Amino acid sequence: MTLEVTPLSPALGAEISCVDLRDALSEQTFRQILDAWHEHLVILFHNQSLSEDDQIRFAERFGPLQKRTRPPEKINEAGHTKYPQLTMLVSNIRENGKLIGSLPDGEMHFHSDQCYIEKPATGTFLYAIEVPSQGGDTLFLNMYKAYETLPADLKARIDGKKALNAYLYDSTTRAINGAKVDFTKHPHYVQPIVRTHPDTRRKTLYVNRLMTFSIEGMGDEEGGALLDRLFAHIEQDRFIYAHHWRPGDLVLWDNRCTLHARTDFSDQERRLLRRHLVMGDRAF
Repeated sequence: MTLEVTPLSPALGAEISCVDLRDALSEQTFRQILDAWHEHLVILFHNQSLSEDDQIRFAERFGPLQKRTRPPEKINEAGHTKYPQLTMLVSNIRENGKLIGSLPDGEMHFHSDQCYIEKPATGTFLYAIEVPSQGGDTLFLNMYKAYETLPADLKARIDGKKALNAYLYDSTTRAINGAKVDFTKHPHYVQPIVRTHPDTRRKTLYVNRLMTFSIEGMGDEEGGALLDRLFAHIEQDRFIYAHHWRPGDLVLWDNRCTLHARTDFSDQERRLLRRHLVMGDRAF
């Protein structure tokens, strides 16, 4: 069977239709999905009816799944999934006054999942169960194009340089990052500003507004100014696809060459999505 792959935007993304991910996929079908993922960076499957086991089984075709990295006291949803060590609920739903998931409400700035650990996630698989009528969209950003269109002076300045990425638990915008960060309390790691995708061998930018704090070998003023220039270039509309979720959507994206962000939405509407991460390798 040849899959139908339809681009979602000029920037990135494609929809694959007429596939039921509850079924066992042949090696040929999986290879077509993998090729489409490498070409389009973000893949959408509409109208899926996936159990947690179904989602895990499909994600594991791409590689071993990442276990949760949040401290036990930060994992609120452990009792609400079959495999809490592998599964994260992204939700604003509260039961008995307590959140059942993580990252509940509001806007979330552009970032790449797990860029703050030694071996960041290869890909993210996010499945929509309940979504608000408006807002809560996910914005995806093509970091190949962001790198390829950099002015020559910026390319030269970042060549061979590394940046410090950190995760401030429950922080979803840049505002809190102006404060002095206690790196003894937050996971952090130095990553190359320009990394090479291990499968496509294309170069891609690897910094983001939410989690990149400083540039190795530069002072706060110089490094901060350079990061601000990079963020302003990266976050142009021409590099972005905005996805408005529908229940039953499964979206997978490549963390090695994309960023993603979330738009704000009403805290009076419920939002529930189920996430799995595929383990990755050290960036180079």
